[in-house]
Amino acid sequence: MTDIFVVVGSKIDNPPPDAVSRLYRNLGGLKFEDVTRKAGLWREPGWAQGVSIGDYNNDGCMDLFVTYWGDNALYRNNCDGTFTDVAEQAGLLPNPRPKVPRWGAGAAFVDIDRDGFLDLYVSNYIDFDLENTPKPGENPNCNWKGVPVSCGPRGLKTARHWLYRNRGGGTFEDISEKAGIAKFDKSFGMTATAFDIDEDGWQDIYNACDSTPSLLFRNNGDLTFTEEGIERGIALNDDGMEQAGMGLGIGDLNLDGRLDIFKTHFADDTHVLYLNDGKGMFRDITLKAGIGVETRRVGWGTGIFDFDHDGLPDIFIGTGCVYPETEAALPAYPYKTRPMLFRNLGSARFEWLEEEAGPAMLEKHSVRGAAFGNLDNDGDIDIVLWNRNDTPSLLRNDLQVQDRNWLQLRLEGTRSNRAAIGARVVLEYGGRKQAKAVVS
Repeated sequence: MTDIFVVVGSKIDNPPPDAVSRLYRNLGGLKFEDVTRKAGLWREPGWAQGVSIGDYNNDGCMDLFVTYWGDNALYRNNCDGTFTDVAEQAGLLPNPRPKVPRWGAGAAFVDIDRDGFLDLYVSNYIDFDLENTPKPGENPNCNWKGVPVSCGPRGLKTARHWLYRNRGGGTFEDISEKAGIAKFDKSFGMTATAFDIDEDGWQDIYNACDSTPSLLFRNNGDLTFTEEGIERGIALNDDGMEQAGMGLGIGDLNLDGRLDIFKTHFADDTHVLYLNDGKGMFRDITLKAGIGVETRRVGWGTGIFDFDHDGLPDIFIGTGCVYPETEAALPAYPYKTRPMLFRNLGSARFEWLEEEAGPAMLEKHSVRGAAFGNLDNDGDIDIVLWNRNDTPSLLRNDLQVQDRNWLQLRLEGTRSNRAAIGARVVLEYGGRKQAKAVVS
């Protein structure tokens, strides 16, 4: 049964002692047990940002890599219900420690060299020096629509990103410089994912970036990468503008056997749908697809799944504003907002559902993260939402249509990595063809 891991951030000064990331074990029947302490995952409170899951040592048990503002963590699964943080001995912490902590954001396990061991890409958000950051309202980058707010990301220092090659034996080598990743240090990196974008047999890396062009690192097959985001059509929107890249969804939305990209963004902008035209070339079809219908909600965690079992993948978006202090002056941009669900009508056209999708879609939160899975083993996809300064939400999918079938696959590598990350499945049914990739 699928368990739930929730990353937790905290305050910088005097953080609550229980502000730590949590692991919930699935007991069945949509009942969960907090096993954080007994699993060895309790640590000092910190600012956790994201998590990537994969079996980096090929022992058949899933490990956790958690990014932080500060030291990241690699929790090795001991295959007995417990974990051990081995980030330092694995070579994933800077030595010596930098004066200004790194701000890890998204991360992705990915086998870049096809040796059967998962390597690791880590996206960094901001080179954030707390002592030298302007105060709210201090300059134009510290205001939003005339209201003083926390600064950034514009006006702050951009960050660089990191690529670690798995040597086997439980250790990693920093190959960011040799791979050509390190020189791209002019972006605010957020969510990262990896899949074979151009179907050449090598795993590529896509990094959504905030207020700077998103990055596509194409794998050259020799432990080097070439950045081709603009050339591939997935760095900017259709107007040639950078966006506030937040969350990423990967799936085959028009059923042509190719993987498309959906990316969420900030208020006063559209979330963007990039359709794969083949060989990893994409075009922005957001408006044509009917996605650009609501631009006041800030989009975060997102996913592409067939929620109603009609054979057409749909799109879910968790939303919520960044600034709780702006709502009084800007009531059109509330802090807590509803999630969004777009039902696929076929031919990459969508309709926005709210009341029709049930009471959970009417609840207002300030969402940051979303995760998806068949939590109660009834065949449909449920959703877990990470709500800022609030309890998480578990959205149970109550599929009303009884005559629609489902298929769940668990892939396991033999000569490749055990978690099968990077594998791509194409299902053919009723004259349709749908691709899905295993990502971390």
